[in-house]
Amino acid sequence: MRRRTRDLIARLREHGHREQADRVERQLADGVERQLADGFERQLSLHGLSRGALFALREACETLLTAVEAIDPVTQTMVEELRLEVEKRLRLSDAQETP
Repeated sequence: MRRRTRDLIARLREHGHREQADRVERQLADGVERQLADGFERQLSLHGLSRGALFALREACETLLTAVEAIDPVTQTMVEELRLEVEKRLRLSDAQETP
C-alpha cells in the first residue's frame, strides 16, 4: 500500500497537483511518525500502518476525489483504488478486534 501511495503522490505532482500530493504525503508521514512516537504500541494493520494513519489516508483520498476538478481519469482511478485498499484494511482490522 505504501508503494501505491507513493505512486499516487508522484502522479499527482507530475500532473500539477502539488498541493494535493503534499497533503497525501503529509498524511502518510504523520501516520508513520505517530507509530514511531507510540513505540509501535498501537495495533498495526496488515502492512504496518496504524488505524489512525489509515483513517488519515482515507480522508486524503476522499478529499482528492471531491476537491480536485481537473484530475485525469488514470489518477482518479489510482485514488479510488488506494481508498478501496484502505477501506479493506480497516474492515479487516475491525474484524480482528471484534471478539
